[in-house]
Amino acid sequence: MAYITDVYFSEIFKKIVIDQHGKGIGILWDLAIAPGAKYPSIVKLILQRRKKLFEIPLENLHLFNRYLITVNVDKHMLTSYESKENDILIKRHILDKQILDVNGAKVVRVNDLKLSGIEGSICIIGIDVGLNGILRRINGGHLMERVLGLFKKPSKEHIISWNYLQTINPDLKHLTLNVARQQLGELHPSDLAQILTEIPPEEGTALLTSVDEELAGEALHEVATEVREKILKEMDKETISDILEEMPPDEAADILGDMPEETSQELLSLMEKEDAMEVSDLLGYEEDTAGGLMTNEYLDFPSDTTVDEVLTNLRLLAPDVEFIYYIYVADHDDHLLGVLTLKRLLTSPLSAKLEDIMTKNVKYVYPGTNRKEIGEIFSKYDFIALPVVNEEKQLLGIITIDDVFDLLVPNPTRKRKRRSFQ
Repeated sequence: MAYITDVYFSEIFKKIVIDQHGKGIGILWDLAIAPGAKYPSIVKLILQRRKKLFEIPLENLHLFNRYLITVNVDKHMLTSYESKENDILIKRHILDKQILDVNGAKVVRVNDLKLSGIEGSICIIGIDVGLNGILRRINGGHLMERVLGLFKKPSKEHIISWNYLQTINPDLKHLTLNVARQQLGELHPSDLAQILTEIPPEEGTALLTSVDEELAGEALHEVATEVREKILKEMDKETISDILEEMPPDEAADILGDMPEETSQELLSLMEKEDAMEVSDLLGYEEDTAGGLMTNEYLDFPSDTTVDEVLTNLRLLAPDVEFIYYIYVADHDDHLLGVLTLKRLLTSPLSAKLEDIMTKNVKYVYPGTNRKEIGEIFSKYDFIALPVVNEEKQLLGIITIDDVFDLLVPNPTRKRKRRSFQ
């Protein structure tokens, strides 16, 4: 029976392993583990002796702590270690790898691992992502002791329990560990985009496929063009088209506009026909004009519609529209007649018709209106959204305040490159 105490991997790495005769037979080079129901467990020790690697099964372990590791074999009983495809090693596959800390919306590194004896096995119970883990690895941990002595108080540990860790890659190899993976869907798209910039593209792809298409699309729209290109290269085109379908048309057009025309056309052909047409229409406008900034997701109703009818339809249509700032009033040929705020709608009698409560003097812009004029209109009138119409005053789309904010405070990671496909 082995006698095991809690220990960090850094405290035993390169420690001399003593045989049953009290002689050193090599240094601990790594630990092979196997996934368990709750914690990964150690299955064998990997020793280095005279530049060669040997393995010792866990059942031959006697003492295991930060001061002493002993086994009940001697050097003549050692078996050469040959790396196998399914082997998972702590030093090789987990140490220094990255973790997605969802709570902090950042990427952190595995600086050390905490091991503990559980029911006769040695298990990984937690991962150290703090400064302690780094200091522990320097000079055998003596530097950490001196630092703690200097400040005369213990430093705060930053241990993430393995209970809260799941792996994107089930076999643990070449992994990015994901803290509280179920919480990924609750991340703000900007936070997810920040994480995507800090991990390899193939892992970013795995991360995006673990969240819903809407969040994946919003995050992709936030990242820099070069990062997005690398991630999308790792994705199959069917998955990309599914994501694009769930995105607001203007954001989908932004992403397609950054791609080679041949790729964009192929993705459009894979999308649902109606979604593809909406996005394709937007691709024809110049960047940073009203047409290039607008989205064709908005709500409009005929002028003889009652407030009660609008509210009833609003519940059905709202899930398909990203933002609802105003209700627009148009005739059957889409000519813009008026507009009203949600507040005006909610405070009006249910029997009232839109033509009786709408604002008729509507401010609007044309598709070619430049960014300077758009910004001035939003600033002057404190609008939240602004309609875009053609020469016949037919409603084409709306520009929202978040698009205007991007104009006033440019985001270097979101460069629009609209291209015409006509």
